[in-house]
Amino acid sequence: MDEKEQRLVEYSIEAVVIAWLSYLFLYQNYLLHNWHRGLPLPSKWPFILTGIGIGALFFWYEWRKLEKEFGRKTEVPSELFLPDANQEEP
Repeated sequence: MDEKEQRLVEYSIEAVVIAWLSYLFLYQNYLLHNWHRGLPLPSKWPFILTGIGIGALFFWYEWRKLEKEFGRKTEVPSELFLPDANQEEP
């Protein structure tokens, strides 16, 4: 595996962890602030979908950053081929 594939695996694992922690954080805070004893527990699906959305946004952000980084490595700066106008010719 090359470096790009390794980093994509790393980012996907991070995205899953962030999605899980986001779900737990949002659901727990909802229960702490809005739920009262004796009521049935609210549905977890909105919080699960929000956690998945946050994880997907994180992965998308890291993917774009990775694409820009590898895109810059393959580009050759044009200033290497341009003559320097400040140099005096003999």
